[in-house]
Amino acid sequence: MAKIIYGVAGEGFGHSSRSHLIGRRLVDAGHDVMFVGSRKSLTYLKQYFGERVREIFGLSFAFEDGRIDKSETLKQNLMRIPEGNRQNDELFKRYFEPFAPDLIISDFEPFSAWWAWRNRVPFISIDHEHVLTLCELEPVKGNWFSRVTASVFTEFYYVGAVAYVLINFFKAPLRADSALLAPPVVRPVVASLTPTCEGHVVVYSTSAAGREQLIETLGRFPDYRFHVYGFDRSEETGNCLFKKRSTEGFLADLASCRGVIASAGFSLISECMYLRKKMLLLPIKGQYEQIMNAHYARKLGLGVSSPRLDESSIRQFSDELAKPVPVADDILWPDNDKCFDVVQQALNRLPMPVSLALRA
Repeated sequence: MAKIIYGVAGEGFGHSSRSHLIGRRLVDAGHDVMFVGSRKSLTYLKQYFGERVREIFGLSFAFEDGRIDKSETLKQNLMRIPEGNRQNDELFKRYFEPFAPDLIISDFEPFSAWWAWRNRVPFISIDHEHVLTLCELEPVKGNWFSRVTASVFTEFYYVGAVAYVLINFFKAPLRADSALLAPPVVRPVVASLTPTCEGHVVVYSTSAAGREQLIETLGRFPDYRFHVYGFDRSEETGNCLFKKRSTEGFLADLASCRGVIASAGFSLISECMYLRKKMLLLPIKGQYEQIMNAHYARKLGLGVSSPRLDESSIRQFSDELAKPVPVADDILWPDNDKCFDVVQQALNRLPMPVSLALRA
């Protein structure tokens, strides 16, 4: 049995859901696992692991008009750092040091990774973000500044991992021996769904300022029925059926839809791929990870991408929906067992290997 601390980034649903699956596998394999998270990951993980979860100070992002405001993000985090350091020092002394972990795992959570590096505890990185720095990628035209800033930020977020498990949906050449490429994982609730096609298109949008424009744009396609999430309201306007927040309702609509219109977040892309749903991806402006996701999804025939939702992009999407689901060799389809196999390869590189084999 190994003592493991699992650090999980507080922003983004994918970090939490992925860490839940891998963390559960570690616990079921008999290991003593302490989870640390902030904001969203803290709330999410406490649902499943209770007293195993501790709060760590985490970095946050400031948004303006649907995009990351880099200067405000920097300002807010710099202001919070002194109090954050005090909070984390207390966490390290009260929990990390007495626990004496054999291993740290970080899903893009920097403070637990830096603690491991300073204290010479082996650590492994499991995330999607390091694809930007440890894979050879095609640059997306017109986004050089976002690409450079995202790459530099990721490069120095933390260093020194024994292995970097890169969760990704497409194959790409690796730039370091420490990197391992793994397919996406999906939650059991998604894996249990049976895909059908009832004809509607799922739309996920959180831009309240663009609601009227959204209704107008979608209204130009009367042959389609759109189930819209993200506004947390229940009403029907024209061919748009707005629905309140509901995980069960959203997943039911996702499994039975014809296609999906949303931003290019990795978690939703993975779930759409598992259910074999084509996508119209609208990457958040200035967020290079999403821009890269959308670029490769389009290239591999998984959908189309556009900087904005307009009549032209929906027509392209309509044409794409008529095409079969691609079978390209470069696609890494979601596969939990294969992902666990790659994580095991990473764990085998430790000075004292850790097993994911389930207890009899």
